Amino acid sequence: MKSRIIYIIPGIGESSRSKNYREIIKFAKKAGFLVVPINIKWEKDKTMSNFIRQADSQIPSNITQSYILGFSFGAYIASLLSTKKLAKGYIFCSISPYFKDDLKYIPNQTKKYFGKILMNSFKKYSFPQKTKSKAWFLVGDKEWDLTIKRVKKSYDNWGGQKKLYIINSAQHKLSHPKYIEKVKYILKRL
Repeated sequence: MKSRIIYIIPGIGESSRSKNYREIIKFAKKAGFLVVPINIKWEKDKTMSNFIRQADSQIPSNITQSYILGFSFGAYIASLLSTKKLAKGYIFCSISPYFKDDLKYIPNQTKKYFGKILMNSFKKYSFPQKTKSKAWFLVGDKEWDLTIKRVKKSYDNWGGQKKLYIINSAQHKLSHPKYIEKVKYILKRL
């Protein structure tokens, strides 16, 4: 029997070695998954194209029996790879609201924080339409309104089987106990 594989793409500036990812990785391994952390050099060339390229190079093309979990910008990257990788399923944790149609709602303060180069790199990306894999969308009910709207909009545009979880009392932190609990709940059922 082939081992089930899950690829984990962390959020911007994060590493799969941090505590919240380690807990999910440990649980996934106990659930019988081969876990493949995706390591992105977030500082290198600070463009979304570069971040996507880095993740793409670490995930094989034929993963139809595998899963991809991404948090925040990791979920953003996973969504863009979904038309190319065709995984069995995707777990989108708090997908970042930086697709082309989101940018007009991004406050100037946030644009300054990320800088022109990174902000301009988002302009060419739209959330994929009607992808056929299974997907789980998670978001905390205490997150930025724009993130909650993006998650709901992405859920509506997904073409395969899907489930939306709005996590009570959770902020934009994968480390929130209820968030980790929901990820574990999903992993147990894969």
